[in-house]
Amino acid sequence: MLRRLSGAAAGGLRRSLSSSRAPSRPPWALIQLTDVDKSGAPAPGATLHLDAPPFVTGLTVPAHFIHPRPLPDPATGVYGSVPGHVAAASSHGLLLVRFWESRFQFDVPATGESMLCAIRDLSFFTGMDINPEVTRFVLNPLSGELYRLPDLDGTKRTSMYQHLGLLTQSQGGHGPPDRYAVAEMFTIGGSGREEDGFVLRRFLSETGKWEKMVGLPSPLPAGRRMHIDSAVVPFGDRLWWIDESWGAISADPLSERPELRFVELPRGSVLPDLEGVVFMRKLERYRRMGESEGKLRYVEVSKEKPYVVSSFSLDDGGSSWTLDHEVAFTTVWDDEPLKEMPAIGAIDPLNSHVVYLVCGNQLLGVDMEKEKITGSSRLAIPSVPILPCVLPTWLESS
Repeated sequence: MLRRLSGAAAGGLRRSLSSSRAPSRPPWALIQLTDVDKSGAPAPGATLHLDAPPFVTGLTVPAHFIHPRPLPDPATGVYGSVPGHVAAASSHGLLLVRFWESRFQFDVPATGESMLCAIRDLSFFTGMDINPEVTRFVLNPLSGELYRLPDLDGTKRTSMYQHLGLLTQSQGGHGPPDRYAVAEMFTIGGSGREEDGFVLRRFLSETGKWEKMVGLPSPLPAGRRMHIDSAVVPFGDRLWWIDESWGAISADPLSERPELRFVELPRGSVLPDLEGVVFMRKLERYRRMGESEGKLRYVEVSKEKPYVVSSFSLDDGGSSWTLDHEVAFTTVWDDEPLKEMPAIGAIDPLNSHVVYLVCGNQLLGVDMEKEKITGSSRLAIPSVPILPCVLPTWLESS
């Protein structure tokens, strides 16, 4: 299926049957961890280790798809790994997966204690590759098919492109998509002057190539720029780049002439310009946008007890928000005393009443309409982002 979508593109496409192909599999998943299988065992594609929410699902990709350079010998004081994560999911269930080769060394002997210190104090690191080689794939999570995207500008050192989204489009509106685009958008200037604007980098499945569109007119008011630090959301034949302090800017990367639109957050949620403020980096933990039941939703958690969880939906005209739910988290939490405010794990794509919250090392499903916890699971690494992904039945046979 991905080969058909990729049109003229050439690349490493394989088909496999994932172990997740079970008759009673869940219709969607919470995807968190992505791993590289270094065992060398022959595998024709990726494997989804599927579990039903509120349990998280992992993804494993065989190492031979990624083609990393040989990792360094730790005896030399140089260390290396090939971490990865699911960067985006499309409304049709395809995934954008990214792997990057990380190399670094220590100025002190690499004992367990010194490695722990290095995590706390970056001055212990030397020789860190701050622009590692990156490999990206579009992936069918159920069949295991992988399509390796071409390198941007002929190089793998493209780690600066961190906010790529994946938009799929079906002419009939239902069933497998006919084409897709992978895209990132960033600003030129940012002062609000007439010459400022946006740049769109996009890969089109129809051409199999990356393109650059420069000077797209900015819909933003003068004097403020976007700060994007979260996964790009596909909704309504557009990709949405989110600034959790201000609003969202959207565009259709499949259009010949993309038109940018801007939507502010609900009244009362818009914050002052937080450029340079460390707290800005943490906002995505407590504010989130996502699609659920055919509408764009915005969920936030208040900073102080009783930690009110508020959920809004964007109207069909895309101009105003409606408050759908508002519930105090402390009224539904009956476990041990809270040590910190709950963070947002994910928005349920199929039930607009349910949001998943991270509380310590627990992931909790919260029904905001019934004001009760629907289920919970333990998270091995609570700080790693969680991405919801719908799994339509056609993915299995594509």
